[in-house]
Amino acid sequence: MRVVEMAACGGPEVLVAATRPVPEPAPGQLLVRVGAVGVCGHDLLARRGLLAARPGSVLGHEIAGEVVGLGDGTPPGWAGRRVALMQRIPCGTCEWCADGRTTSCRSGPGFYGEDLPGGYAQYVVASPLNAVPLPDHVDLATGAILSCAVGTGRRALRAAEVGAGDVVVVTGAGGGVGVHTVALAHHLGAVVVALTGSPGKVDALRALGADRVLARADVREVRAALAELGRPRGADAAVEITGGPTFTTALRALAPRGRLALVGNTEPATLPLDPGLTIVKELRVHGSAHADRDDLAAVVDLVAAGAVAPVATVRRPLAEAAAAHADLEARAVTGRTVLLP
Repeated sequence: MRVVEMAACGGPEVLVAATRPVPEPAPGQLLVRVGAVGVCGHDLLARRGLLAARPGSVLGHEIAGEVVGLGDGTPPGWAGRRVALMQRIPCGTCEWCADGRTTSCRSGPGFYGEDLPGGYAQYVVASPLNAVPLPDHVDLATGAILSCAVGTGRRALRAAEVGAGDVVVVTGAGGGVGVHTVALAHHLGAVVVALTGSPGKVDALRALGADRVLARADVREVRAALAELGRPRGADAAVEITGGPTFTTALRALAPRGRLALVGNTEPATLPLDPGLTIVKELRVHGSAHADRDDLAAVVDLVAAGAVAPVATVRRPLAEAAAAHADLEARAVTGRTVLLP
C-alpha cells in the first residue's frame, strides 16, 4: 500500500512517499481502507520530534474509512461498515477501560501515528473498541475529523461544565479543534468569545456562532469584551487550546470560580500558573484529553442530525501531506485539512 512516512524529524519536507505491506488484522480487529485522514496540530508536533513519533512513523490519527477485512473472532456485522475511528485503540480489559476511562489505557495497541501506524496510508487496523459506524449521508472527509477536531472540543466543554447562558472563552479558535468548539458551545446555548491569532479568520468564526471574535488580543481587550457581554468580573469558563501563548490570558479572563479546560499546548513547555490568582478566585483547571468512543458516538449523532456542521475546509490527495503541514504551520487554514488516500 502507499503511505507517507516521516523520513526524519524536522520540517514538512521530511514527509515522503513510501510503500508498505497492507497490515493484517489480529483476532478481534478490523482492517479499514482509509477514505480520509485529518491533518492536526498534534501531527506537526510529532513530525518535529516533540512527541512519541520517531523517524519511520506513519502519522495521522483522524481517520474514517470502510471495513474491508476482519480478524479471527471479530463480529461479522462490522464487514463493509463505514466507520469513524477514535485516535487510540484501548485494550478493553485493564482497570482504566473497566472504569470507562479508555483515554488513560496504555495496555492496548495505542495511539495512531505513535504506537501504531496511522492514517497517512491506504489501510489501518482498528477495533470495535475505537470504531463508530457512520451514517451513509455523512461523507468520509467529514467522518475523519469527528473524533479529534470535534470530539475533543465536546469533551473539553463537558470538563468545563459549559451550559446554556454561560459565557465561555475559546482560545486558538481558528484551528481545527477551535472552530468546532465554538460551534458546539453555540449549539449548547453558551455565549462565545473566540480568540484567534489570525485576523483573516474573524468572519468565519462569527458565522460559526461566536458572539465576539478578538484577533491577537491581550487580557485587557478580552476583559473589556466580557464586560460588554454583562460579565465585568470575567467569563464562566474557558477552553484553552493553544496553551503557552494564551494560557495566562485565558486564566485571567475567568470570573471567580471559573472553570478552565486545558486541551492543547502548541509550544510544549511548562505553563505559568499564578497560584495567588487561582486561590483567591477559587479557579478550577482541568486537563482534557482526546475524545473517547462515547464522545465520538455523540458527535456522530449531532452531525447526522444536522446540529453541528464540521468544517473540512481543504481536501488534498495523500501525496500532498507535506504541503498540508506547511499550510497549517502558516495558519493558512480555517478548520481542518483532510488527506484522501
